[in-house]
Amino acid sequence: MMTETSIPTFSQLSDTSRVWIFQSSKELSEQWSQLISTELTSFLQDWAAHGKDLFASFEIRFNRFIVIAVDENMAGATGCSIDKMMKEIQSIDLKFNLNLLERMKVAYRDGKEISEVSVNDFSALLKSGKATENTMVFNNTVQTISELKTNWETPVSQCWVANLL
Repeated sequence: MMTETSIPTFSQLSDTSRVWIFQSSKELSEQWSQLISTELTSFLQDWAAHGKDLFASFEIRFNRFIVIAVDENMAGATGCSIDKMMKEIQSIDLKFNLNLLERMKVAYRDGKEISEVSVNDFSALLKSGKATENTMVFNNTVQTISELKTNWETPVSQCWVANLL
């Protein structure tokens, strides 16, 4: 149940909810995660499109990824509301120096650890055999909660990174 000071949880959003994934270049400390959570909660409580409140939530996953979702069955995000979200992410990025908006990087499983390299460096890992078509990568191009559940952490061969093979 939502209160005036809360936002919905991911489980309260439909599987068709639109998602945006922002990948940090460094692992977030517990303190930073709490500070970012406070800022995002405050932002999402007031996030609206053309005067309609957006039914939105976020999660911080693996202390590295900020995932924001909006259930567009309730009210759709518009260009202006998406711009506001991007300004909020830019503000967080500047405050913590996380490189959240850099899209030319690949996060992948290196054993149990999550590593991040540039697209060019990941291509070199594939060429050298240190990464293969079965290496698990994070496909930050997924667009819905359903895709997030099924296709976000996926083998190289199953997402855009396969173009580097």
